[in-house]
Amino acid sequence: MTDSEYGRPIPGPAREWAVPSAGPDTARQTPARIVVGLSGGIDSSVTALLLKEQGYEVIGVTLRLRACGDADSRQKSCCGPDAAGMAGSVAAQLGIRHYVVDCREHFETAVLRPCWEDFEAGATPNPCILCNAAVRFDELLAIGRKLGAKLVATGHYARLLFDEQDRPLLMRGRDPNKDQTYFLHAIAPETLRHVRFPLGGMTKPEVRVIAQANGLVNAERAESQDVCFAGPEGHFAEFLRQQFHGRATPGVFVDEAGRVLGRHSGIHQFTIGQRRGLGFATGERVKVIAIDPATGTITVSDRPEAACSSTCRAEAFRWHRGPLAAGARASAQVRYRQKAVAATIEALADDGRAVRLSFDEPVFGVTPGQALVLYDGDLVLGGGTIVRV
Repeated sequence: MTDSEYGRPIPGPAREWAVPSAGPDTARQTPARIVVGLSGGIDSSVTALLLKEQGYEVIGVTLRLRACGDADSRQKSCCGPDAAGMAGSVAAQLGIRHYVVDCREHFETAVLRPCWEDFEAGATPNPCILCNAAVRFDELLAIGRKLGAKLVATGHYARLLFDEQDRPLLMRGRDPNKDQTYFLHAIAPETLRHVRFPLGGMTKPEVRVIAQANGLVNAERAESQDVCFAGPEGHFAEFLRQQFHGRATPGVFVDEAGRVLGRHSGIHQFTIGQRRGLGFATGERVKVIAIDPATGTITVSDRPEAACSSTCRAEAFRWHRGPLAAGARASAQVRYRQKAVAATIEALADDGRAVRLSFDEPVFGVTPGQALVLYDGDLVLGGGTIVRV
């Protein structure tokens, strides 16, 4: 590989470079250029491999989102030198250019600080959804424009189709164990128009076979576990509190009758449905069923049904198809690993950006701060942030 007007390629362990302008040949480029978000994992590596085999000019881009994964850290990171180095090794093996781009300031403003504000208020945010909607894809598209690429691709397990009016249709991935549309629902349709998900029609075992058959250097790498959203001791919320010098809201644990069972040092450390790590024992399998941010009181119960909800309200709703009318039916999902259940739209407000619905059967762990995503079969109808149960 040689230097070009697009900047110096990175053939080995990646270093940070300013992304150069595309140069004068952007309009007559052939084959089509596409930017691939290269994380160092198998999924994004196979994505780059498949697109190159399809004839694209692939450019790998690794976004540095947090100052984590330093050389002396025992914790591997999705955005530290270990990941960037592996991404660079994959890029060199595939013969594609690779850039590492510093997005830490954007990530802190758009993801980390809002997450802490939610934790401080007794909610449980989903940072992956925030990152995809506000940082990852916008950054990749902006970098792509500078490099003369109109399309970006990632290794997410989702499918993207287009209707007769050329509108993007976000669909569940074929592998039910890996479908990631829950994390992607908040991406604007105008952004999705420029995105591709090559792995959407595949299963994880099939992807790993491709990596092994092509001898990719990371073919045997273990599955990543979103360590970018874990603190030094594994507790993301406490890490954010320390980073932003936040105020902890201490309080007490009470049962449904109001009897005090124990004390805690901050509501940010707990979430609805949590059973482990409460710091006290009653002899029963109790779960968190309510968090009061005003008083710091956390209510627990040993009744399984107490942690379930029949209704849900979500705001900041982004519709991909709709908005639906009151009385409409849909499948509703309130957590990533949770099965979608049938539900009825009860009411809409704020031009469809606020939705209240009822589930056909009570749902466990409906949690403020998490996402409510609605489906019609495999099609994503839209989603928003849960604010009330």
